[in-house]
Amino acid sequence: MSEKQTLAEKITKDGSGGLKRQIKLRDVIMTCVGGTLGTGIFLSSGYVLSVAGPGGCMLAYLVGCLTLWMTMSMEGEICTAIPIPGGVQAWASEYINPPMGFTVGWQNWLGGALTITAQITASAIIAHNLIPAVSEPIWCVIFTIILFALNYLAPGDFGKTAFWFSTLKMLLVVGFVMVGFGLIFGWIGDTAYGLANYTKQGGLFPTGWVGIASGLLTANYAFGGSSMFIESSGEIEDAKAIPKAVNMSTFTLAGTYLLVMFVLCAVLPWQMADLDGSPIAYAFELAGIKSGALIVNVIVLTSALSSGNYFVFASSRRLWSLAKFGQAPKIMAKTDKRGVPLASLLVCMGFAAFGIITSFVAASTVYLWMTVLIASSNYIIGLCECVCYIRFRRDYVAHGGSVKDLHYAAPFFPLIPVVIMLINVVVLVVSLVDQSQMASILISFAGCVLMYVGFSIYSKKKGGLQAMLIEEDDE
Repeated sequence: MSEKQTLAEKITKDGSGGLKRQIKLRDVIMTCVGGTLGTGIFLSSGYVLSVAGPGGCMLAYLVGCLTLWMTMSMEGEICTAIPIPGGVQAWASEYINPPMGFTVGWQNWLGGALTITAQITASAIIAHNLIPAVSEPIWCVIFTIILFALNYLAPGDFGKTAFWFSTLKMLLVVGFVMVGFGLIFGWIGDTAYGLANYTKQGGLFPTGWVGIASGLLTANYAFGGSSMFIESSGEIEDAKAIPKAVNMSTFTLAGTYLLVMFVLCAVLPWQMADLDGSPIAYAFELAGIKSGALIVNVIVLTSALSSGNYFVFASSRRLWSLAKFGQAPKIMAKTDKRGVPLASLLVCMGFAAFGIITSFVAASTVYLWMTVLIASSNYIIGLCECVCYIRFRRDYVAHGGSVKDLHYAAPFFPLIPVVIMLINVVVLVVSLVDQSQMASILISFAGCVLMYVGFSIYSKKKGGLQAMLIEEDDE
């Protein structure tokens, strides 16, 4: 194989580079599914429905599902061949150059850390609705402490916790879909909803293509946890099981999102959706199931916290990987005897405490701003992933490898990465029509440019642009 992959082998060393292979396949799949089924489906889906209408909402999430399948196919191939925690940062450092690895690595970490903040803020919104006597800032403090405690567990224990959190979410989804179809066909309540909400009050696309464009980035945010298996790839008990994790996670997520959105658009008029509460809870209230709405809010709260839990895990591993490449302080690469990167974890939680400050402002406004910033960063990172994948496949073949020998090979090479790049560019451009989203997109782009130029200058002063691997005895 190539010399570039030799660096990857050095990073993993004993298979984890200091992290330990303790997470089971079952837990990886549920971590990926659970990390994705968070506030993106239970809270911000209300915003997408409100700005895009029922048809626009379905179209936005359909684009998201298509991108999800193609992206996870690419990621699955590289992860199976090189199971390195850190994902795109490690790939970009090897297959493009260290400054690009530094740029997307810190963008990826920032996106994950902001997601933790977004989930804490969303949890505080829901908890405050449930118990108005406790203010949102207090809830933010409580939830920050809980997430730190959960991630201080050994990775094996974390995997078990993630599994049960995800199971609870899936039970909620199944329950909502059953109740939703009951409302659609008239099995529940006095009136059969049918598909009237798709045709009345402006029809499928009441806000036109501008509304669809406004909802695309937020819909993409909902799939932000789908690459969670990348961060856990270096800690999976059996690395050969990654292809199964990719396939099962992809089709479970795509099917779940499309089914839930179809039911939601059918039972909830698009004008009633917003970011001040769960649209799924609204649907239950509309059906006259008051206790059902309470239960939904409680489970949605648990869902938001569990999604934040997954991103604390992912962000700490991203920071660990940055340190392994010499792109973050060396101390971030240290792990304790249980395999937990404690320094990285503390930094991630410290940044997440930013959510406590945002809760003093208009929480729902700040939450929306963060989702757009994260989503736009995800698209930029997605472009980099496509370049990494193309170079990985070509490098693999150029050094005598056969695609048939890969344990997992994405289909339609190089069509898939090209299509993803086109989708990402188009979505970013059309999203600029929404003035409220333009600032977040431009900030993400400007941040990438500044990081790339800054690290390029720094690397040249240090004597070159070679990836710097931090060895254990150097730490």
